Amino acid sequence: MARKARRTRRSFGKLRKLPSGRYQASYLDPAGERRNAPTTFEAKIDAEAWLSAQHAAITSGAWRGRDDRITVGEYAEAWLKTHQVRERTRYHYQVQLDRWITPTFGTTPMSKVTPVMVRRWLGIFPSDKPAARANAYRVLAQVFRAAVDEGVISESPAKVRGAGQYERKREGRALTVAEVTALAEQVPEDRRLAIQLAAYCALRPGEVLGLRRRDVDTRSHALNIRETASAVHANSGRVGPVKTASSARTVHYPDELHADVLEQLRDHAADGPGGHLFPSPRNAGEPLSYTGFLYMVRTAAERAKLGDVKPHDLRHTGATLAAGTGATTRELMSRLGHTSPTIAMGYQHAVRERDRSIADALGAVIAAAQETSDDA
Repeated sequence: MARKARRTRRSFGKLRKLPSGRYQASYLDPAGERRNAPTTFEAKIDAEAWLSAQHAAITSGAWRGRDDRITVGEYAEAWLKTHQVRERTRYHYQVQLDRWITPTFGTTPMSKVTPVMVRRWLGIFPSDKPAARANAYRVLAQVFRAAVDEGVISESPAKVRGAGQYERKREGRALTVAEVTALAEQVPEDRRLAIQLAAYCALRPGEVLGLRRRDVDTRSHALNIRETASAVHANSGRVGPVKTASSARTVHYPDELHADVLEQLRDHAADGPGGHLFPSPRNAGEPLSYTGFLYMVRTAAERAKLGDVKPHDLRHTGATLAAGTGATTRELMSRLGHTSPTIAMGYQHAVRERDRSIADALGAVIAAAQETSDDA
């Protein structure tokens, strides 16, 4: 006679198969109180996964348990303290909570917030602030997703499709080579290269401002993008690492800019390997601020009669010019430092070699434009 399979005792939690065939999961919380899952599960493996998530939360100290009395404000404050993000991002999340979320939901219990309440809340945002609306909704949705994962609530009320997205009012503007030259001629001599690198290397404003002497490879005519500069928020520094792994990259600059690069290193960059390529006029130990860069671009555009030009337009210009050289989508994504599944493949070596070709082709465009300008 075959022996019956011996039932093994679970190390954490309890599973029970119901007459309906579904599974009920429960566990003892740190206070010894039994807590049931907010729903039953069709498959045993799903119930076990839920128990594993609760066990991990208790072990790590992130568990808060389901409490119908905990308010959105209380939960969001505790969530943000343990949420693994950079200080700049934490600061921006806190702004969303303080300005938009807490005033409406702060004293409301998590379990009492409904999809209708969330939809009505979205209606309070001014029509001219689509970015604020989308950013605040994304933070609110993250808070409720975390609450679901921790068993505080059974379902998130943040279900408004498309609320976390918005259309930019203004599309990026691509300048011509002649317009880039005209713009650069209207800024102080020690900052002209910043305009050129932003435009011809398609760098983000923070990437340009974050450049140091050690990031410039004069032999290969390349820039090693490793840091970004931004405004100081909370405990953050002005310069920090780039946000994503794909943003850390090597970008070649056209040979036609090499003399300008050498002049910047010789006459204008701060001293030492860590010296900023574009130092602040007030403090050489800090880079030129984004506010200063923004004002410089705006003022130069007015003087050059180019209309409305924003710092990010220079990056858009670089991407457009590079695309015009015949660069593939994958090569462009690598040069721009974009995050995309198509980039996460083993083509890095080929892309770097092609990046040199892109820079050379851009150089030819610049040289041709300069010759035309000289002949005029």
